[in-house]
Amino acid sequence: MNKLRFYLNKLLGKPTVAKFNLLGQNITLGISAAREIRRAHDIEIESQLLEHMRSSLQQNDVLYDVGANIGLISILMSTHPEGSSLKVLSFEPEPRNFEQLTNNLFLNQLEQRISCHQMALGATSGEITLHVRGTAGEGRHSIATDKGASGSIQVKLDTMSRVALDSEQSPTIVKIDVEGAEGQVLAGMEELIASKPPRDIFMEIHFKGDGDSMPCGMPIHDWLYERGYSMLWNNTRRSGEHRHYQFSV
Repeated sequence: MNKLRFYLNKLLGKPTVAKFNLLGQNITLGISAAREIRRAHDIEIESQLLEHMRSSLQQNDVLYDVGANIGLISILMSTHPEGSSLKVLSFEPEPRNFEQLTNNLFLNQLEQRISCHQMALGATSGEITLHVRGTAGEGRHSIATDKGASGSIQVKLDTMSRVALDSEQSPTIVKIDVEGAEGQVLAGMEELIASKPPRDIFMEIHFKGDGDSMPCGMPIHDWLYERGYSMLWNNTRRSGEHRHYQFSV
């Protein structure tokens, strides 16, 4: 997409809606900040993760997209041929990203298949401080670290175990990308894993915030292994590591 068109529309007070071909799929995005254009093109960096997520899909799967941002992964998974029966619950606490998430689902006619939840998932329920930075499309907001933040807001917090119970939609696939708070999200899955463990867990481990650790200090890999998960794939990146765990008990 031509950034000049976006800036011209912004000057004229007009909304920008653009079509993108991302990883071979055509999707439509509303653009409220230049960062969203870059984020769409940067999805190429996630190509291996998306490939593994797609290959894991089974009929009538339920995906929890934790740290959904503006909805790229939720949309790409739902509109892929292998995701025709997929149900998605997308979780995004940052207000500007959440607004764009809901708008993008509308533009792609996915409101019936993807439900949006403006909250963070973590180890407890209540409220928590979210350290924010940048504009809509920024993916470095975090509940685990204030490094690089330009401010903070209070957001709703819940555990995945509680959400699954209340919604009566337990996930079969979980994707976690929460900027250093991965262990907190997993800790909030304890009851869910004990009763109805998700089949596949995909996550990006960030080398900041809590790092590769649970709130109790145990390494994430060891904690998941004790609960019946094996790591099928990992890929080290500059900012962290993508991992795919599968329940094997």
